[in-house]
Amino acid sequence: MTMAWAIFNREFNWRRKRSVYSFNVKPSPEPQQRPRDVVDAAIAAGAAEEVPSPSREEKKAITGRKRAR
Repeated sequence: MTMAWAIFNREFNWRRKRSVYSFNVKPSPEPQQRPRDVVDAAIAAGAAEEVPSPSREEKKAITGRKRAR
């Protein structure tokens, strides 16, 4: 499964066909990484805008966890 980055401008719920699992994405001004089919469905519904994959440093700042010192 390929992943894609997008900025979600509203809450988005989506379920794959023949699957009991669904995706619930909350809106955020920060890019979020989600499976390609979820991002494609969100773009088609007008709930997201695809953005290019961030650089390694940008990705660390977005997804990096805060560690105790």
